[in-house]
Amino acid sequence: MHLGKHDLLQMDAKWLKKLPAERLLDGSIRLRDDVKEWQDRLNQNPANSSRPPTSQAPWEKPSAGEEEAEGMPAKVPEAATEAMDTADSTEETVPRDVPPPLPPKASDRTAGKQPGSPGHGRTQQLMGTDTCEHRPACCAACGRALATDTPSQAYPAWDEVNMAPPVDGQIGLIFRVTRHQRLEVSCPCGHTTRALPWRAPADSLWDRVGLGEWRLVGPQWAGRIVFLALRMHLSRRRIRERLRELFGLLLSIGVIDETIREAGRASDPLEDALVTEVRQAAEWFVDETSWRERAQWLWLWALVTTHTVVFFIGYRTAEILQNALQDGFDGLLIRDGDRIYRAWENRLRCWAHLMRKLRGLAESSDARVAEVGKEREGLMKTWMAAIDTARIDPPPEGLRIRYAAAIERLRQLGEAHQADDHQGLGSVAREFLSDWKVILRPVDEPHLSLTNNAAEQPLRHGVIARYLSHGTRSEEGSRAFALLASVIETCRRREACAWRYVGTVIEAARKGLELPALPAIPVAA
Repeated sequence: MHLGKHDLLQMDAKWLKKLPAERLLDGSIRLRDDVKEWQDRLNQNPANSSRPPTSQAPWEKPSAGEEEAEGMPAKVPEAATEAMDTADSTEETVPRDVPPPLPPKASDRTAGKQPGSPGHGRTQQLMGTDTCEHRPACCAACGRALATDTPSQAYPAWDEVNMAPPVDGQIGLIFRVTRHQRLEVSCPCGHTTRALPWRAPADSLWDRVGLGEWRLVGPQWAGRIVFLALRMHLSRRRIRERLRELFGLLLSIGVIDETIREAGRASDPLEDALVTEVRQAAEWFVDETSWRERAQWLWLWALVTTHTVVFFIGYRTAEILQNALQDGFDGLLIRDGDRIYRAWENRLRCWAHLMRKLRGLAESSDARVAEVGKEREGLMKTWMAAIDTARIDPPPEGLRIRYAAAIERLRQLGEAHQADDHQGLGSVAREFLSDWKVILRPVDEPHLSLTNNAAEQPLRHGVIARYLSHGTRSEEGSRAFALLASVIETCRRREACAWRYVGTVIEAARKGLELPALPAIPVAA
């Protein structure tokens, strides 16, 4: 039990002088133990704990040369783990699924435009470059087919700003403004039928997100806006400013936000195809980071394979991951040490996470703990070097036989300290013992990955988006963000133009047509 503030306020110099020698010694030991633990906590950094790189000031970060000199990789494979994730051990005093409470709301005012505020309309007049007529194909009353040369009458129209298709050898963007003219045609039966733009039926998952043809922003422009928001991390206001300054196009923040949400709904059918490809992969990486959705804390998950990435936002439970994978997954799961992944038997542990914990023990203020930490860290470094060598020139007898003594020594250290009074040392020892076979699996199969970097790297963009936007404000917004981020990252891994593909998806979805297939996986050279 640690000394609290109430205890320390009473332990002044006058009180210490009154204590007998024996009691003074007991009190000093307790203070010493607390000071060592506090010093260890102060010494935590991204290289020896699960603290994220953003928690360290720029001037405190070591250069690449200093990191290599200390025997650690120049690039710390830590992207999205949180500062509150102190250890991925088998025993936790506070469940990691429970985020810190949100601060009280300053006001009960709802987001967006307030009742009674002055309205704003479009003032920019667009010069049309093309015209597209929409003529009804048959009579809405009797069903008779209407001839294309039947006299018609113009009905309200809408303008669409889009980009012309690319031309080989031509650089830059060519804009076109298409006037979509609706027509009404009279049938011999006497009924007049009007052409109606296609509109998607109501969807319970997208209650406040419409999808249809009547839009000012064309599909290719919509794909570009999605790319600026999701990949370039520009806010709605910054996108509006860029369009105005660079292209002279005036769009409201509401239109830009509506376009992004509509793109999310248009991409919704692609989620099943993405999940199917992840489930069929031989191995996949998974990681997560906290995500705020209005008044609740959730988690942004990343499921990563070589050519496919799936993001989704939900709670941090094993059930959420199982639901996302639908019918299950038989491949190899590579992740950090969180206990929610232990339901999968075919899995690997990220050695980079383990090395940071051992580095923290090696830098402990307790000499006994530091000695054990340095020995365990040295054993792991030796195996890492041996695994890298074995990938090129595997030893005939195998790594497990060659390093049998070192492996047994690591087990002995774990068994000797699993009940240690030092919380960090005991936690790491129990973690190694509980995942012993999983941790040492790369020793028998050197070709397997040692880190979870493949999942942490695409998750970096989610972390950046969280810092800039503070998350999302609705369930539809969270779903749109995860879907569009999945499509964009998958396109990048397949060497396809992300914004052009999103544009083709939006174009097909607005007309109720079948969506284009995901970009093909590039053939290895």
